[in-house]
Amino acid sequence: MRELVATLAGVIVGWIFNEITMFFRERPKLTFKMVSTPETELIDKEYRTKTSLSEHGIEIYNTGKNPFILESFELCYKNKLLVDCHIVENAKVLMPSESFTYTLMEQEADALQHHCNQEKFETCDVTAYSVEGKKIKTKLWVPLFYIRAGR
Repeated sequence: MRELVATLAGVIVGWIFNEITMFFRERPKLTFKMVSTPETELIDKEYRTKTSLSEHGIEIYNTGKNPFILESFELCYKNKLLVDCHIVENAKVLMPSESFTYTLMEQEADALQHHCNQEKFETCDVTAYSVEGKKIKTKLWVPLFYIRAGR
């Protein structure tokens, strides 16, 4: 009788662990990386306005197994909002193993640089939002902003 109870308990515990690992494997995963904008896409610095594209972009990779419909994301440091980025096309569908580059506007890049000058951070927190209301939290390394802030 004890063997039957132990076997049944082992099966239940195994099933629970399997469900937990499936949850983590199927969960959406995004990775964010700072990139530079190709020179061919930029206007000369002296002609840029605050809504012009800057030389800074953020490449967003879907490293998960399911598509993710990205609506917006925000950059924060110590729970302080630095930049709020909304996707222009209302939403961007990122299939697994695909990427999308969000180019920061001059105003967003200036705000990020201003906050980096104040706080001297190398990484900031990213929270991405999907149209279904899902949230993904991760980190973004901002090396160029950090180097400029160190001067």
